[in-house]
Amino acid sequence: MIGRGREITGRTVLLGFIAFFGVVFLVNGIFFWFASDSWTGLSTEDAYRKGIAFNDELARADAQRLLGWTAETGYASDMPGTGRLTFALRTEDGQPVRDRIVTATFKRPVAEGIDFSATLNSDESGRYVADITPPAPGQWDVRIEVSRPGAPSYLVETRIWSK
Repeated sequence: MIGRGREITGRTVLLGFIAFFGVVFLVNGIFFWFASDSWTGLSTEDAYRKGIAFNDELARADAQRLLGWTAETGYASDMPGTGRLTFALRTEDGQPVRDRIVTATFKRPVAEGIDFSATLNSDESGRYVADITPPAPGQWDVRIEVSRPGAPSYLVETRIWSK
C-alpha cells in the first residue's frame, strides 16, 4: 500500500527557498569575515607614482637583459627557523660577477609587519651567501638587489619556503 505524500504548497516552496538562500548567505558571510581579517585590501603602496615610473622600470629591465648575466638563487634549511640564502650572478662567458653590494629584502605575501632584509657576503667561489632567520615559517618573496656605486642596480625576484 502506497502512502499519500505531503502536499507541496506555495508556503513550503517559499520556506525552502528562504532556507536555501539563508544558508548560502550565512556561508558567504563567514567567508567574507575570514577574508577581511587576512587581507588589508591594499595590493600595492604608492600605485599612482609606480604607474608613472613604469617606463623607467621597463628601460631598467631592458638594460639588465642586455647585460646577458644569469642569476641562480637557492635556499636551504637544515633546521626549522634558520636557513642559508645563496645567490650567484654570472656574466655571459660564465665568470662570476664580483665586488658588488648584494642585499635581499624578504616580504610575506599575506602578512605585513614582519618584513626584513639581509646583506649577502661574497665567498671564494664568487657566490653571495647569507644565513637568515625568518621571523615566521612559510612563503617569502625575496627581492635581491645587486649594486655598485655609479652603476645601475641588477634586480632578481624569487620566492622561497622557510620551515
